[in-house]
Amino acid sequence: MATMPECEFLLLERSDGRLNLTFNRPERRNAINMQMGDEFAAVVAWLADTPEIRVVVLRGADGHFCAGGDIKERRNQAEVEIADGDDPIAARNERAGLAFLNFERLEQTTIAMVEGSAFGGGLGYACLADITIVTRGAKMGMPETTLGVAPAQIAPYVVKRIGLTRARQLALTAERFDGEAAYNYGIAQYLCDDANADSMLEDVVSRVLKCGPRANAATKAIMLGVGTMAEEDMIRFSAEKFAALNRGSEGKEGQNAFAEKRKPTWQVSDND
Repeated sequence: MATMPECEFLLLERSDGRLNLTFNRPERRNAINMQMGDEFAAVVAWLADTPEIRVVVLRGADGHFCAGGDIKERRNQAEVEIADGDDPIAARNERAGLAFLNFERLEQTTIAMVEGSAFGGGLGYACLADITIVTRGAKMGMPETTLGVAPAQIAPYVVKRIGLTRARQLALTAERFDGEAAYNYGIAQYLCDDANADSMLEDVVSRVLKCGPRANAATKAIMLGVGTMAEEDMIRFSAEKFAALNRGSEGKEGQNAFAEKRKPTWQVSDND
């Protein structure tokens, strides 16, 4: 089993098949600096090799989710000259994009609990998660264009989440919006009062844990494949996933539990 990465700007708490990942730069409203981004990528790589984790919860420290990129650090990087054709700004942005892609592809069910500020990359994380909960008091948006830059790596995920027309409007006006608007736009699937964030989160986690971990992983793979495969390939891929689940220990346990009118007992194992 791989060792969980040690992080300075991410708090990692593992318990009973769950990982709580907390963005932890509260003095900067959890803005993403280069080290935090690298730590996030390392945790994502670890999760890809750790099927024992079933649910990943993203949250921010001290009542703010994530205020986006660290503008002060990024401004200083703009003064660094390109050497031998290698642009450090482009390289950092590309690494962030690959971490986003790898996070989206994780087999685990991912949940974002969005409170307070969620701008730029913070909004990106909210759109990346399988399930997003937002409080009414959250403040969200894509302010990049007001800074003379683009929401480069988060833009595809915002488009996938809410559609091209709304995504263009939000990005090209840099409009700020609250949690209720985020829910209405389709960024979040759950909306709650700020005081009820903890109870809502635990309710959603408990619902996920009632599902078979392999079934959830296969379902994610099928859904993420929509639009990326030819229709015939999609049918075949889905059929193979279904057959493997139905023949496997998880499918047998789930269907036996239904017939016996009891709750299933899920096991996470590399052997099936």
